[in-house]
Amino acid sequence: MNRNSAPRAVRGRARALLRRLHREEDGQTLLLGVGLICVVLALLFVAASATAVYLDLKTLTSLADSAAAAGADSMDEHPGGGVTDEAPGSLTDAGVGSKAAEDLSAQPAAARLEGVMIVSARATDSRTAVVTLQARSRPPFLPWGILPAEGFTITATGSARMTTTQ
Repeated sequence: MNRNSAPRAVRGRARALLRRLHREEDGQTLLLGVGLICVVLALLFVAASATAVYLDLKTLTSLADSAAAAGADSMDEHPGGGVTDEAPGSLTDAGVGSKAAEDLSAQPAAARLEGVMIVSARATDSRTAVVTLQARSRPPFLPWGILPAEGFTITATGSARMTTTQ
C-alpha cells in the first residue's frame, strides 16, 4: 500500500460518512426554524398582552384621579343641611360619590374599558376625596381556553385634596 493511498481511503470514508449524516438531517433545520419562529411569536404576543393590561391600568388610574378631583370640587356649604360642627366647605361621602359618578360617566376613556365601576368614593377627612375604581382588562393574544375568559380585574385609586384660599 502506498503512503498516499491510506489517507485517501480515510478521506473517502470520511466524505461518505459526512454525506450520509447530511442526508439524515434533511428537514431537521426546517423544523428547528419553525419552532424558533413559534417561540418568538409567542413572546411577542405575551409582550403585547402585558402592554395592553398596563395601558388599561394607566387609563383606569387616570379615570380615578379625574373622579377624585371632581369629588374634591363637591364641597357642601353646610353638610346635612343644618348647623354642624364641620367647617363650611367640607367634603362629604355623598358629595364625593355623586360628583365622581358624574365625572366617570362624562369620560370617553371609560367606554374603552369593560365594566368600569366605582368601588368606593369617600371623603377621608373634610378636605380629601379618595375614589377607587375597578374594571376588567381583556388583553388580546392570550389563550382564553387556558386563562379565564372574563379577563383580569384591575383596580386603581385616586385621591385629590381640596384647598381653599382666604
